[in-house]
Amino acid sequence: MHPPRVVLHVGLPKTGTTFLQGLLAENRDRLRTAGVLYPFVRPGAMFHGAVEIRGSHAKFGLTADEVAGTWAALCDRARSFAGTTVLSHEVLAGATPGQVAAALAPLAGLEVHVVVTARDLGRQATAHWQEEVKLGATFSFAEFERDQLRADTGPDAGPDAGGVRPHFWHAQDFADCLRRWSAGLPADRAHLVVGPPPGAPADELWRRFADAAGIDARLVDASSAPPANPSLGTAEVALLRAVNARLAASPGGRLDPATYNRVVKRAYAEGVLAARPGPRPRAPDDLGDTLRTASDRWVSDVLAAGHRLHGDPADLAPVLAGPGDPGPDRVELVDDPAEVAAQLISQVAAAPADGSSAEPGHDPAARRPWWSGRGRRRD
Repeated sequence: MHPPRVVLHVGLPKTGTTFLQGLLAENRDRLRTAGVLYPFVRPGAMFHGAVEIRGSHAKFGLTADEVAGTWAALCDRARSFAGTTVLSHEVLAGATPGQVAAALAPLAGLEVHVVVTARDLGRQATAHWQEEVKLGATFSFAEFERDQLRADTGPDAGPDAGGVRPHFWHAQDFADCLRRWSAGLPADRAHLVVGPPPGAPADELWRRFADAAGIDARLVDASSAPPANPSLGTAEVALLRAVNARLAASPGGRLDPATYNRVVKRAYAEGVLAARPGPRPRAPDDLGDTLRTASDRWVSDVLAAGHRLHGDPADLAPVLAGPGDPGPDRVELVDDPAEVAAQLISQVAAAPADGSSAEPGHDPAARRPWWSGRGRRRD
C-alpha cells in the first residue's frame, strides 16, 4: 500500500489562490468521495495553520493561542486519510527554511508534493501594491516602483548576501519559493502552475492546478465559478491610500490590526470599493524589461532544478499598460477621504465591545451601509 499523499499549495499570493480554495471548499464532499480530502477543522483553519507556521499572528490581529495546534490538526487529518489531501494557503509562500522544516515535520513518511502558482509580473506588480494599500500603506505606485520594483532583484540583494531583498521580489520569486519548499523532496514533487493570461477560459487555472495536484479536473465544474478576491480600481486604490493617511493622522492614531482588517480591509475595501466599476491599474510599459528578465530567469531555474511545469511559460509575459497610457497614480478622487475616514472611525466607536457589528453595513437595524450609493464612479 502507498502512504497517504499530501499536496501543499503554498501560494504565491494574488495568483488565484482564493479562487482555487473556494472551489476545493465548495466541492469538498464530492472530492472526498473520489479520494481527495480538503480538510475542515474549523472555519479559517487553513489560514490559522499557515499563520501559526509563519509566526505572523500579530500581523493579522490574532493571538498565539488562537492559532496554536492548528497546523498539527490539519496534518493529522492528512495522515489518517488514505487518498490525497490538499492543504492550501498563500501565507505559507514566504516561509523561511526553518519554518518550511517545521511545516513538513508532521508529514514525515508521507508522499508530499509542493505546488506553487505563479502569474505574470505585470499584474502581480499592481496586485502586490494594492494589497499593501489594503493593509494600511499610503505610498504611491511611483514610490513602490522606485523602492521595490526598480531595486536590485538578484541574489546579491538577499539576506544570504547580508542585504534585505525588497518585499515584492521575495514574495513573487516562484523559483525561490519552490527551492525553499522542496528542500529534501524529490525534484519532480515540486510543481509550478502558470496562471493563464487574461481572456483564458474560466476553468483554465483549475485544470492546470488539478494536473499538478494529481486530481481529476472533471470532478469540479470551475467554468461558472465567480471571480474571487476582485481587485480594486485605479480610483479606489487612490481613495484608500488617502483614507489610510487620514486614519493614521486621526487623534486616536492607527487602528489596531484586527480592527483595521475587519472594518477597513474586508468590509470597506473588499466589500465596497472592489465592487465599483472602472478601470483597474496596470503597470507602466517601461517596466517590461525588468519584469520579463526576472520571470524568464526564474523559469530557467525551475526547469534546471527538475521541477514540473504546468501551463505555458509564455503566459508569464508581463501584462502592462500601453505606451503613453496614464500611470496608476494619475487619477481623480471621487470621494472625500476625510469624510470616509471619519465615518469608519465612528463605526468602530459605535461597535459593541465584542466587535460583533463593527463591520460597516452589518448593523441589522440598517438595510444599507452609510456609504451605499455614494461616490460611485462617473465613467
